[in-house]
Amino acid sequence: MTLIITADDLGLSPGVTKGILESHRRGVVRSTSLIVTADSSAEAAAQARMEPDLEVGLHIDLVGGWPVSDPAAVRSLVDGNGRFLGLNELTKRLFSGRVRARELAGEVRAQAALARSWGILPLAWDSHRHVHLMPPVALIVGRVAHEEGVRWIRRARGPRAWSGPKQTALRAATFASAVAYRGIPGNRWYVDITSERPRIDAAGVALLATHGGVGEIGAHPGYVDERLRAADTLVDERMTDLEILTDPLLRTALGSEAVRWRVP
Repeated sequence: MTLIITADDLGLSPGVTKGILESHRRGVVRSTSLIVTADSSAEAAAQARMEPDLEVGLHIDLVGGWPVSDPAAVRSLVDGNGRFLGLNELTKRLFSGRVRARELAGEVRAQAALARSWGILPLAWDSHRHVHLMPPVALIVGRVAHEEGVRWIRRARGPRAWSGPKQTALRAATFASAVAYRGIPGNRWYVDITSERPRIDAAGVALLATHGGVGEIGAHPGYVDERLRAADTLVDERMTDLEILTDPLLRTALGSEAVRWRVP
């Protein structure tokens, strides 16, 4: 039984960072993904470096905060205020050919470089809102990932053929982006416990480990604070994730050997 349990959005807000670190210290999380575009990202990286058993990857952001690059250098990715576009507008620009590949590649490189400047070596990559699986983005991220020596890219196909429209869309995006990420290892299946409906409890998470192959469980634990409310629509669900991931039942059920890092 091999399982990866990753807490996304490290650095999104102080409360989110606190929840992720707690889900590692008291729970079953061994991997996390750092978002570098938030005001609290640098402090989160510093705190994560103090946890030697916590693997920190890169959570590419193209739809949430402010770019690392000068907004004037990535005009096709930002709005009139220099902030990243929302997911819907980015999608429209991508599929109408209005996003410049050079700008997107430069921003991804800049985010990885910023993480390294904070002492984080991000060898595992995923993304905010799974944008790295959108085919036009995957072609660029895949090329940059190969150049950067990335050793893990998240895929998002569920373990079941049908589990809802969102999961079906992610399965299709994973299939469409497969060529771009060829040669970079990743998970065989993926479940985001935050968005699963009906929600699964700790026992349900433990049962996910019975699926074959290397699976990744994504989660968004955190404490709610004002910065989180201002930055993201995913708010109250984070406390539920924190409770699940720190449930003693889950830790006992999985034991000490089942959960591993994405990059050994």
